[in-house]
Amino acid sequence: MIDLHVHSTRSDGSVRPRDLVREATRLGLTALALTDHDTLSGLGEFLDASRTAGLSGVPGVEISCSWYAGSMHLLGLFLDPANANLQALLETTRVNRRKRNRLIIDKLKALGINITQDEADAVAGGDVVGRPHIAQALVRRGACSDLQDAFNRFLAVGKPAYVRRFLPLPEEAIGTLHEAGAAVVWAHPIFQLRTATTKLRQTARFLKDAGLDAIEVYYPEFSQDERATALAVAKQIGLLASGGSDFHGANAPGIALGTGRGDLRVPDALLPPLAERARSYQR
Repeated sequence: MIDLHVHSTRSDGSVRPRDLVREATRLGLTALALTDHDTLSGLGEFLDASRTAGLSGVPGVEISCSWYAGSMHLLGLFLDPANANLQALLETTRVNRRKRNRLIIDKLKALGINITQDEADAVAGGDVVGRPHIAQALVRRGACSDLQDAFNRFLAVGKPAYVRRFLPLPEEAIGTLHEAGAAVVWAHPIFQLRTATTKLRQTARFLKDAGLDAIEVYYPEFSQDERATALAVAKQIGLLASGGSDFHGANAPGIALGTGRGDLRVPDALLPPLAERARSYQR
C-alpha cells in the first residue's frame, strides 16, 4: 500500500517530514510522497529519513491553479527539488499568498478581530502560511470555536474576510513541473467537481491536452462509485491513476495516513507507471 498525497509542518500539516516517514514505516506503507503546498523545503529531511528507513520516498509538491471562478490542485511527483524554474514559480505563489494573508487580516481587523500576521506565522511554523493558520489563530483568540467555524463565518468563499488569491494557470504549472522531471496528477478531481461525469471527462481531456499525466482516483472523500468513475475516466482518456490520503495530521481530523477514513487502499501497482512517466521528462 502506498500514499502519494501527504502534507507536513512545512505547509499546513501538523506532522514533521521525518515523523511522517516514521509513521508510514510503522503502518507498513511501501511508498510515501511528500506534497506540501507551494514549498519544497521539507523534501531534504523527508528523503533523508526515507532512505534511512528503507521507504520509497517520492519528492513532490501540490500547486493550486486558477480555474474559472475557483481553483484546482495539481500534484507533481518525482520532481527535482533543485529545478530553478519550479523554485521560482513556487516563490511567486508564496509571495502572492503572503499578500493575500495581509488583506484577510485587514478585513478581520475591520470586523473587530485584531489578530496579527505574527500570530498566523507562529501557528504555521513553516514556509507556507495560509487560511488554515489564520483560522487556527482565530480559534486561539477565542473568536471562533474551531477551524470549521472560522471558515464558515469568515474565511470561506463569499464570507466577510475572504480574499481571492492570484494563482498560476494549470498549463503553466504542468509545463514547469514537467521541466522539473515530475509526473503531474490532477488532485481530488471529483471533490472539486461534484458534477456530471461529462464535466469530469471534459476537464480531464483539457488537462491532458495541456500535458496532464494522471488523475487522483483513490481519495478519502470519494465514495466507491466516485473512485470507479474517476478510474473509468482515466482509462478512457489514457491517463494514469494515482491516489493518496491528503493527510494533514491534526489539521484534518479523521484522515489517517495511508488509509484516509479507514477504507482507502492505494495499490502499489500504481507507482511504477508514474515513476516511468516522470523518468520520461528527465531524459
